Amino acid sequence: MYLSRIRLLVAASALALCGCAQITTRSVPKVDVTAHKHVFVEHRLADSFGVADEIARQLRAMGYDASSGALTMMPPETELIVSYDDMWTWDFTTYMIEIDMQVRAAHSDKILAVGHYFRPAMVFGRPPSEMIHELLAKLFRHA
Repeated sequence: MYLSRIRLLVAASALALCGCAQITTRSVPKVDVTAHKHVFVEHRLADSFGVADEIARQLRAMGYDASSGALTMMPPETELIVSYDDMWTWDFTTYMIEIDMQVRAAHSDKILAVGHYFRPAMVFGRPPSEMIHELLAKLFRHA
């Protein structure tokens, strides 16, 4: 009986750990991306989940002038470009497991900041909008 409880505890711990998320961000020293207000989110051709629109929506909620679309649609006043790469999987439902973001200066194309959010499993997971929000909050140092 005691051994089965230990096995159950080990299994529960392993299950809880497999749902842990990892968020990392890096930025160029002495560069403040929050000083820029006009942001354009580069829409990926394969974006069938509306990720670009969600990133732009959340940036607007954070107080930025943000829009999304193909680079040819970028407004002339754009200061920053946010590009992303998302990975989805299916396990009885489709869910996002990873998103990478890159913040670049619009006119020089210089990378100013990068971020990565990885959640290996849906167990204790978060919806894509919350993953995007957490990563944007860290990249743009926003509460």
